[in-house]
Amino acid sequence: TFSWFRLPVTPIIPPTHGDNKGAQINLAFVRQELAKAKDAVFKFKELVKAAAEEGAAGGGGMTRRTMGKDDKSRTLYERFGGDLNLEAAVELLFGKAVMDNRVKSYFEINARKLQTIRQRMFQFLSGFLGGPKLYDATNVKPSHYHMNITDFHFDSFIDLLAIATKEVGVHADACKDFLAALGKVRKDITTGCTVRMELAQKNMEKGKDGLFKRLDGESGI
Repeated sequence: TFSWFRLPVTPIIPPTHGDNKGAQINLAFVRQELAKAKDAVFKFKELVKAAAEEGAAGGGGMTRRTMGKDDKSRTLYERFGGDLNLEAAVELLFGKAVMDNRVKSYFEINARKLQTIRQRMFQFLSGFLGGPKLYDATNVKPSHYHMNITDFHFDSFIDLLAIATKEVGVHADACKDFLAALGKVRKDITTGCTVRMELAQKNMEKGKDGLFKRLDGESGI
């Protein structure tokens, strides 16, 4: 499960004794605690990555027990299980996407850029579901405009997200409502490709297609 992942909170400023009038930050101590925290986060991400790879390979991955109750009076963010479930789902999703033949070409990029995209998706979904707003949703359309994402690719990505959502244990009703809500951003994601396809179709109808003209029109063909 993922709910166990809670870092122990240790004071970064050791208590003072005697006649000290103010606490002095021990930089070595702070660095030590930060190193421990980073190590714990790294191990957690490696665990999630391994689960995603296992799931994509048919091993089932790290599937959590599905939530027993779904309160529809709460936000989708709360019904989803909050930030831990959401981050786990995004990690699993990307682990699947980079190996899925339908969409992996969009993720054949360097590790740093992939991590940035993964983080932005988590941030977008957080606000989209009614949780903390960490991403400006107005950036969704322009950031995808030149990526040539078709409805097929969008649906394929949603399919993978549905699997990841199920694997982290989100209630079936919450998962259904979540995926339905994501349909609202379909147009923003696929607009660029749609516009170019429509322009290409019009140019072909008017005989202005680039290749058509280079071949000297019908006589050349």
